[in-house]
Amino acid sequence: MEQPVETLEGWYCLHLFWKLDWAAWKKQPRQVRQLAWHEFEKQLQIWQGNETNNHGSSYNFNVVGHKADLGMMLLREKMSDLNQVENSLLKLRLFDFMTEVNSFVSVTEVGTYGGKPHNDRGWQYVNQHLMPILPKKPYICFYPMNKARKNGANWYTLPYADRKEMMHEHGFIGRKYAGKIWQFITGAIAFDDQEWGVTLFAEDPLVFKKIVTEMRYASASAIYGDFPYFICGSYLNTAKLKDFLLI
Repeated sequence: MEQPVETLEGWYCLHLFWKLDWAAWKKQPRQVRQLAWHEFEKQLQIWQGNETNNHGSSYNFNVVGHKADLGMMLLREKMSDLNQVENSLLKLRLFDFMTEVNSFVSVTEVGTYGGKPHNDRGWQYVNQHLMPILPKKPYICFYPMNKARKNGANWYTLPYADRKEMMHEHGFIGRKYAGKIWQFITGAIAFDDQEWGVTLFAEDPLVFKKIVTEMRYASASAIYGDFPYFICGSYLNTAKLKDFLLI
């Protein structure tokens, strides 16, 4: 048995993706739609309070393409907190018109192939990834990933030193995009169907294409990476979310 890498974990994470039944929603009287919005707005205020008090974070976005209309990334201290958030949404009038089309359950994670932090500055960096306030950048890209387990390319049978070397190469590429990409890794082994979630934030969506393309040429991705799907979208603050819903 090869040595597994030790990981550090923080807040639990839930990505949610919804489709809105626009035809049914548009048929509702404006007063009904406004009432549904005000209910949802109160939920958003609760989420903002959690963020202000450092008990979690959230990011809402309009998904580009057919996969969904509304996306959410939610961070909470406990997995049961995520249950409460999802259940509270289902009780709102607005979500009578929403269909949940995808979700991803995970926990914020930092690997230790490069070793654990040795000072306060290092731990501050780690904690910013384990218990982050999600950056409210204009664009988001989310994708799950797995490490290959097949004959001739099984990540889990590689010696620790080989995996460490490949992850160092992977990290070197990522550091080139500092200040352009804000990246958060979440571990999903035993929580969901894929093994990790990667969430990227940026001012310019084109850098998503740039970094993922460059990463594809690194051995950790070229040989051992599996990427089932990608979802991109644009940030919705409260005002934009209201405009999105109240047609």
